[in-house]
Amino acid sequence: MVRERKAVIGDNSMPPPEVVRTLFRRIDRLLDELASEREAYQERAREIRIEIDRALLDAENAGIPKRQAKAVIRARQLEDKLAGVRNKLELGDVESYDAIRAALGDLADTPLGKAALEKAERSVA
Repeated sequence: MVRERKAVIGDNSMPPPEVVRTLFRRIDRLLDELASEREAYQERAREIRIEIDRALLDAENAGIPKRQAKAVIRARQLEDKLAGVRNKLELGDVESYDAIRAALGDLADTPLGKAALEKAERSVA
């Protein structure tokens, strides 16, 4: 059995050249596979964006202003993202989060916050 010697480069010892080539062929193959998957994803995303544009055009044709519709869509996306931040917290942390937001007055500007303030005002009066 012939054992390949490790190549020594500087102070580091390297595995035999065939091991290095095999590992890098594997990495190259996986990178190619990743690129192919990325292209497929981007193509599908492009198709979805075209469908969204068509839906916005249909909304515009139905009398919904396009610029305002896009603004509402963006606001809803941001609201979902904000809700996700809160939902990722543990139960005890949610209470602290809500207390901090209430102390800052952040919730008063939301429909839920306004309803809570109105209810509180009615119960005091």
